[in-house]
Amino acid sequence: MNAFFVSILNAIHSVVNNYGWTIVVFTVLIRLVLMPLDYKSRKGMRKMTALSAKQAELQRKYGNDKEKLNRKLGELYKKEGVTPMSGCVPMLIQWPILIIMFGAMREMTNTQTVNQVFQYLIHPDVVPAMDSWLWIKNVWQPDSLFQSVVPSARNLQIIDLNVWRTVFEGLAPEAQNAITSFINGSGGTLDFASKDTIQVIINALSTTEAYKSCMATVPGWTNVQALFFSFSVYQQWNGLLLLPALAAGTQILMNKLNPSQAGAAPTAASSDQQQQQASTGKIMMIIFPLMSVYFCLISNAGFAIYWVTSNIVMGIMTVAMNNYLEKKDAQDPNWDKKKRVSSEGSVK
Repeated sequence: MNAFFVSILNAIHSVVNNYGWTIVVFTVLIRLVLMPLDYKSRKGMRKMTALSAKQAELQRKYGNDKEKLNRKLGELYKKEGVTPMSGCVPMLIQWPILIIMFGAMREMTNTQTVNQVFQYLIHPDVVPAMDSWLWIKNVWQPDSLFQSVVPSARNLQIIDLNVWRTVFEGLAPEAQNAITSFINGSGGTLDFASKDTIQVIINALSTTEAYKSCMATVPGWTNVQALFFSFSVYQQWNGLLLLPALAAGTQILMNKLNPSQAGAAPTAASSDQQQQQASTGKIMMIIFPLMSVYFCLISNAGFAIYWVTSNIVMGIMTVAMNNYLEKKDAQDPNWDKKKRVSSEGSVK
């Protein structure tokens, strides 16, 4: 499946010829494919919300008799044509697709990063062309003033050996010879039998003038200590920290549009349990934006582009689906009664 998603990314790139916009288009397509599941999930959660008052009423009446409470809840769900998991199951179905998509994007990121490294070794005195997007100079690096346009040795070491081997073997013979000649002083091939080869490549990379110029820091801003971490400001910084900020902002917007997804789903809980769920929901509405910032700071800009684009597209879809469901519910003669019952917190 990874290969299938990568092929889609490559197909889009062949048309738009920019990896940043490729990720934007890819993300929009993914959200459109998943829209039926989003709609089904939202519809199920609205039904469960409308039943929350009746659930609470049954909880008050039969809270001491769990067997009877479960039977009455089952009768209520059957009568109303809903299931407790009606809003969750469609969301769970999406996860395998999203995990595969993340894997495909990670595979493409590693491949493009390794390819850029080899370009430095082929032309040691020339900075290779970067995959830029708007203010981002290299989409395969984080959007940050504290990140160079080129990957650090630490980031290169975690890329799988098979990726290095595959990219190298895909190069033209003259390019392979240029790399091995620069590393070993003679032609031949690189031995990708162990990760020691990666360290050899990194050592050679660090000697190229092009790479060293990209890794140069602003005088006085190298390994600056700040509380429990250190940072450097690079002369060729990769971004302006806008994507992490946009990720947090759009996540806050999503939390406001989907308060039930930020916290617990409506249940037939006691007053104390409901207060605990509400507190948990408020905490998650703070944690989610902070997590968005963190992930976009430590991940490449391509991932951050996906995250922000996904939130924007989902926000638009949420508003559209909510408006559609409101209009559809308004055609139900009993919907106003259901809403009134839910808001009053009791069954009349």
